[in-house]
Amino acid sequence: MTPLSGTSPSTSAIRRRGLAYRGLIVMLLVLSTVLVTAWMVLPSSSFSAQEVAPLLHVVERGEFLHEISDRGSVESANNVEIRCEVEAKGGGGTTILEIVPEGTSVQPGDVLVKLDSSALEKEQTNQQIICNNSQAQVIQAQNVYDTAVIAKREYLEGKYKLDIQAIENEIIVAKEDLRRAIDYLKYSERLAAKGYVTALQLEADRFAVEKAQNELDTAEKKLEVLEKFTKEKEVMQLDADIKTGDAKLKAEEASYQLDLEELARIESQIEKCIIKSPEPGQVVYANVTSYRGGKEVIIEEGELARERQVLIRLPDPKKMVVKATINEAKITRVKVGMPATIRLDAFPELELTGTVERVNEFPVPSAWFSSGVKEYETTITIHDSPPGLRPGLTAEVKIHVEHLPDALQVPAQAIFEHGAKYYYVVARGGGCEAREVQIGSTNDKFVVIASGLDEGQEIFLNAAAYRSKVDLPELPSENGLTGGPKRPRPSSSGVAAATGGASPPGGSRMPAGSDMFARLDADGNGRLESNELPAQMQSHLDAIDANSDGAVDRSELKAAMARFKNSGGGPGGGGPGGRGNERPGGAP
Repeated sequence: MTPLSGTSPSTSAIRRRGLAYRGLIVMLLVLSTVLVTAWMVLPSSSFSAQEVAPLLHVVERGEFLHEISDRGSVESANNVEIRCEVEAKGGGGTTILEIVPEGTSVQPGDVLVKLDSSALEKEQTNQQIICNNSQAQVIQAQNVYDTAVIAKREYLEGKYKLDIQAIENEIIVAKEDLRRAIDYLKYSERLAAKGYVTALQLEADRFAVEKAQNELDTAEKKLEVLEKFTKEKEVMQLDADIKTGDAKLKAEEASYQLDLEELARIESQIEKCIIKSPEPGQVVYANVTSYRGGKEVIIEEGELARERQVLIRLPDPKKMVVKATINEAKITRVKVGMPATIRLDAFPELELTGTVERVNEFPVPSAWFSSGVKEYETTITIHDSPPGLRPGLTAEVKIHVEHLPDALQVPAQAIFEHGAKYYYVVARGGGCEAREVQIGSTNDKFVVIASGLDEGQEIFLNAAAYRSKVDLPELPSENGLTGGPKRPRPSSSGVAAATGGASPPGGSRMPAGSDMFARLDADGNGRLESNELPAQMQSHLDAIDANSDGAVDRSELKAAMARFKNSGGGPGGGGPGGRGNERPGGAP
């Protein structure tokens, strides 16, 4: 048959041989991978720590830096908060009709938010009608008062004087009638003496005198009653009308003023439905995120705005801070004024500097499902905020707790704890020997050496692995006597586990097991009350308190620690860094 596409038999054979070679190479790689994996996993296939040479480390000087790292978010130290000032009556709030897009740069006087004012405008119309009615009542009350004032003047200057004149006229007429009657009686008496007037006519003349005298007395009594009683009564009534009118007028004026103030309030509320920017800035919505990640408060068009609710924040980009939460195990080391470096996730190549400005005295509220570990909010001021820095950006903060430019230091796993002392291991005469060392600060990776080691000296890197091969001082037993088998004390990480992960006050010093009681005994009375124990130990107070006196003494704490070690709860020995169980080379 003719070969297809001009391919010769020799070319096909070369291709088959190439595929066979590649398959053989792949099989060798797979086989080598399986062998290496088996050597690493199976104990019989690898060398133990005792079968290989110890890892050595040369003691040297260098820069020692203790940093506390945490993450937080960028915020403005100077936020102008734009709040809803429209009062909510009955409902849940006022609807947002329009709002400027988030991130918009605004200037003073720019409109930020428009709220629904339709209900207020209707209320304004009704209130205007009420004000008009109140004004009419004021006019009516004013008229009543003015009428009462005029009525008093009318009586004193008019009616009273007319009544006086009328009565005085009656008196004058009565006096004249009396004079005439007396004269006529005298004339009748002279005529009667001569016999010209009868006795009956003389009696009639005498009656006329008595009548005229009675009319005169009546007129004079009228004048007396008018001046003493009628005038006073009328004036009192008119004064009462004036006072009543005045009180009514003041009441109506006050009511009218209240109605006007309510109208002004409604008009002010309508004006507040248009919210303008008081200062220049960049708009940031005041959304609130719940602990589950959802939004509890959403700022957008159509949502309700409650009275005094923050709608928008205008941050000052020149004054920015990072707010981070520091674990309670580290918070005692953080002090105000400590320097810090800041890296933003949005600008990973940019490193900023800052200073710890505030450390909260109380922990931040935690969710119900969170652990018992408390966290404290810490504010770090950013120096020279760069352009583009905005609130909400995620930042990594490193607080520089301690900086030693030239410190003698060794890796943390090269030191292990025994009793209240620390040791390192060196080679000697074909074997190894443990020697005591005084240590300083630690950053969980390196330990500063105070004394006991010299620069250039070689020590074992994995010192804890040789605890059983070196001679160590015997530790006091539980009854206070020295003796019994030597048992490794728990490492600093073991102590931290027993105390709930809390670091000792003072920060970066490595904890000593024998000093744990003194550190916890805050009042120095030789007894640990429930409030002095770490949270993880408080729940086991009944088990630790052997004599059931409600407190833990030193012997009870030692016994509890011994039970903790014997039960396998403590680490199998380790250095300050908690890596005592590592194999040479870092294999677990």
